[in-house]
Amino acid sequence: MFPFRPWVRRAGLSITVVAAFASAAIVLMLTFSPSARYGWIREPFAWIYLGVLWLGGLRIVLGTMRPMAVVGDDSIIIRPLHQLIVRNIAWNAIRGTDVSGDRLIIWFDTPRGMRFVAVNLNLIKGRREFLALLESRLKRV
Repeated sequence: MFPFRPWVRRAGLSITVVAAFASAAIVLMLTFSPSARYGWIREPFAWIYLGVLWLGGLRIVLGTMRPMAVVGDDSIIIRPLHQLIVRNIAWNAIRGTDVSGDRLIIWFDTPRGMRFVAVNLNLIKGRREFLALLESRLKRV
């Protein structure tokens, strides 16, 4: 199992805290100054921005509760934060990999054709061990 690095969850928590402070500020302004509802608080952009902060922060916090990658005997499970889909890829379905800088791309076959998943290697705790294990497993297949 390869968890996320600790700073990833802290970043999600800080985004969530900012969203909570902004929400509290809006509620306080609306409570103590009813005329504030005619200003910027009424703009849809403010509400959309606040919603994106909440969703993004909670997505990161909740997404980092589980490991980013789980390497098993018959498959590898990848949970990238930028996608909602968890990828469970059988070793014999992998057709290729590409490491460029801090990004790993894994191409694999599915019933609908070839797909790929991108992994940000900077987010994985034990990056070097993960890549070494991935390479050794792919050599076996």
